[in-house]
Amino acid sequence: YLSDERLHLALLGQGVIGTNASPHDPGTASVYFHHASGRMEGVAGAWGYVEGGMGMVSFLLCDIARELGATVATGVPVARIVPGDGVELASGERIGAACVVSNADPCVTLGLLDGHADPGWATRVGQVPMQGVTVKVNLTLTELPDFTARPGTWEPHHTGQVNTPLAKEEWRSHHAAAAAGMLPPRTWNELYLQTVFDPSVAPEGVHTLSVFAQYVPYRFREGDWDGRREEVGRVVVSSIARFCGNLPRAIVAMEVLGPPDIERRVGLTGGHIFQGEILPDQMWDRRLAARTPMPGVFLCGAGTYPGGSVIGINGRNAAMEILGA
Repeated sequence: YLSDERLHLALLGQGVIGTNASPHDPGTASVYFHHASGRMEGVAGAWGYVEGGMGMVSFLLCDIARELGATVATGVPVARIVPGDGVELASGERIGAACVVSNADPCVTLGLLDGHADPGWATRVGQVPMQGVTVKVNLTLTELPDFTARPGTWEPHHTGQVNTPLAKEEWRSHHAAAAAGMLPPRTWNELYLQTVFDPSVAPEGVHTLSVFAQYVPYRFREGDWDGRREEVGRVVVSSIARFCGNLPRAIVAMEVLGPPDIERRVGLTGGHIFQGEILPDQMWDRRLAARTPMPGVFLCGAGTYPGGSVIGINGRNAAMEILGA
């Protein structure tokens, strides 16, 4: 429906963000729809920043739970889920519970069930593609990006989400390169500038730039993430800098988190930010349900219906299932 090539390039990325596919693959338009289907303050497709950073969501939920009488324990890893009985901690201590609600991804949950999973459910979990192709790059800056197309370091466009594009053939070839274990020469990037709205997340005079970039390999054909992390960071920065006059000069510090880092730090299998693919064959009614076949075991994470994203529906679905149990 859009004939202008520039509009094509501007829109393509939203159909594949966090997805191990290129815009040339069928079904990716549904990814764009999924991300734009929510509402905030009555505006379709709108999103916002959380004051203090995304981690504040967890702290707020924790506070609400405690006010309602819940006991919250941290730093006590769960070693096993025992359906109908509770959980066993890494220390060997057993905590009895009629219901266990897991926000871990389905693969991690399956491992914690330690042989107590329903065979059919275990097979279904094993069929969910969970290999991430996204690298998260966190930057601190002395000033906001000075975009060549719209010069200035404090402009209205800094309040929005910014994408730096790839050409159509680059989408195809760079996805194929990453799938083969190679680092493409450029990445597509989605940029967020939280300090424009919320300066509390950085020291005075410092700005944050959060980047979701793809494609990158989960496993390199040559070398590994520890040895090639800085190289990946340079590729991402150069991919943004071709549209900015003050990068990399304005960069103070950089953190690069590849799929294995996300897997290790956050516990997401394959470093997949949505707990599994969100293409149509893994979405909506084809996604895992909150209620599992194991007695008293529920899922509440992004790997469940209707799909991945920070939407809260997955947790609500689990709560409704438990209340109706």
